Amino acid sequence: MSLKHDHVLLLVDDEPSILNALQRVFRREKFSLLLANSGEQALRLLSESERPVSLIISDQRMPQMSGAEFFEKAKDIAPEAVRFLLTGYSDVQEIIRAVNKGEIHRYLTKPWDDEALLIEVRQALEAYELRLENRLLADMVRQKNVELTTLMQELEHKVAERTHELQEKSLELEQANLSLERGFVDTFRLMFSLIETINPKLGSYLSFVSQLSRKMGAALQMDPIELEHLEMAGLLHDAGLLGLSKQAFEKAYEELSDAEKALYRQHPIIGQICLQPVPKLDIVGVYILYHHENFDGSGFPEKLKGEDIPLGARILHAAADYAHLLRRWPESIADIKTMYYGMTGESFIKLQSDKREDIIVDLTQRVMLFRSGTVYDPQIVKKLIEVVNAERQQHLQKRSETIVDIRIKFIKEGMVIGKDIRTKDGRLLLAREAVLNKTLIGAIRKLAADGFIGETIPIRM
Repeated sequence: MSLKHDHVLLLVDDEPSILNALQRVFRREKFSLLLANSGEQALRLLSESERPVSLIISDQRMPQMSGAEFFEKAKDIAPEAVRFLLTGYSDVQEIIRAVNKGEIHRYLTKPWDDEALLIEVRQALEAYELRLENRLLADMVRQKNVELTTLMQELEHKVAERTHELQEKSLELEQANLSLERGFVDTFRLMFSLIETINPKLGSYLSFVSQLSRKMGAALQMDPIELEHLEMAGLLHDAGLLGLSKQAFEKAYEELSDAEKALYRQHPIIGQICLQPVPKLDIVGVYILYHHENFDGSGFPEKLKGEDIPLGARILHAAADYAHLLRRWPESIADIKTMYYGMTGESFIKLQSDKREDIIVDLTQRVMLFRSGTVYDPQIVKKLIEVVNAERQQHLQKRSETIVDIRIKFIKEGMVIGKDIRTKDGRLLLAREAVLNKTLIGAIRKLAADGFIGETIPIRM
């Protein structure tokens, strides 16, 4: 490791020959040297130096003021400076005093070995630089935390004021907190609706995991606040993978390179760290941190086992893997059979439906059951399958409902969108099941007038 800074060294000895010898040791180094022939002169130079002194080498036996006495006073002037005591005598008591009072870092005996002394000095200055850099980073982190805390406090204060204006005067504190929490979650939902507009594939995946996790949590009777946290964790669970390539993101873990696997295994930790500045997201960070822990203790990053893994993390793990696996099945039925056998060792079982969509849903559930008890909590897998199948049944029922294209000028508040609405260039505008309100109607009519969307809207009757 090379030194990053120019350093000032203070050399103290009452013998000019010793000072000259020390100067020769450092003549090829880029150090600024201050020379003193007594403790009094050294203290004066230390106080008057325009640049901080990084390291001091002082003789122990000097008239008027010993090295130990000098270091005791010098540490008050330059507490960060590294202190070396130079002695030609085996005076144990003096060395002990120098260590205790002057807090020296090294003591060296005369005569010294030039190369050994130079190595000692370089190592001490490297440690000195590292301490200063760590302190600077710590100060910077503390300052940023203070700024972030202040910003969040100001934001929460403004939200609280606005909420208070909108609520009845008799609104209890618990209701106000719940309203703030919902507003916080709505902000996340809005943000991810924008992501879905920009990157529909990524946005739909995150949204699917988030909503599936929430539905599973509700089926397991988690309380409303826990469900909000679980939903946000679903939206943010892969935030730590931003450094992974798009191609790697689509692969199974087993298909990743060693470098990609190393990055992948760190992403739960990175995801949690990203949420640390926001106190409201502590539990969200916990769910993200542990969402790759396996039920049998073989997961990462901490190899937690069974119910030691937080419930929200167990739910998120199953939901995310289910969604990821649904996207990985190949197109042909033959390739699907091969992939299923590779994951389970089971021969392909003929299904009642010959539709690819029904086949991959059924086989995905079988894979989840196959991994139940090892990768996933069996109760979580059971609940996932119940929720997914109930959703499929509802979807089949909705298919029988009539969807009518209504001219935009006739749409009204309360109508439900029957299909996703996209702009003419393919960007998602409103998802199916969205309920129209006055604001949405106004925006839709303006977009239609400007030619960005068609003249009709699919409405579910």
